[in-house]
Amino acid sequence: MRWSCLFPIFALCSFSPAVNAQRPSRSGVGYMGGPQAATWHSEAATYRLVPGFVVGFYAPIWVGNRCEIQPDLLLSLHGAAKDLPDGQRKSLNILSAVMPVSLKVFLSSSFNVQAGVQGGYLLLARSGDLDISSQLTRLDMGVNIGFGVGTASGSDITLRYYNGLSNTLVNENALFPSNRTLQITFGHRFSQFSSHRRRK
Repeated sequence: MRWSCLFPIFALCSFSPAVNAQRPSRSGVGYMGGPQAATWHSEAATYRLVPGFVVGFYAPIWVGNRCEIQPDLLLSLHGAAKDLPDGQRKSLNILSAVMPVSLKVFLSSSFNVQAGVQGGYLLLARSGDLDISSQLTRLDMGVNIGFGVGTASGSDITLRYYNGLSNTLVNENALFPSNRTLQITFGHRFSQFSSHRRRK
């Protein structure tokens, strides 16, 4: 996945045709969370999925022309697993603070497609009983893409895929693993900014 994947979304935001559906702006602040499947990707090694979750806050901001910009501040439990020669499986669990910023384009009054960037900061990494945080890079950057359904009452359901672009291991140039996650989140805006603007 490259940065160019964002261009079609920006084009949709600029040139998407109007539809008959109308709804007031839903800008606000809310909480969100949900499960995710996580792994690492490397051209030189095979990693397995591990279960995880995300939880935190999000703030969709209505910017007009059928578009929202949505920053999130989340705690993410993710990681990867690797099969060992003796048949055992070794799992790595990572806790990070992540901040995705997504551009959402509404194709109808409720359905949207979205894409954006994400930064992450490592808080803790463990493999079994061992703390291996020093073996992993602190900062992670990547891009995400997905789609969702949002309602005027303040509820959101989102399916989002994250493609990391950073090397997760310190001083490792052979494997160059990067984070991958697929998450489904459920959110609710507990505070909505009042607005009389309506989509045409």
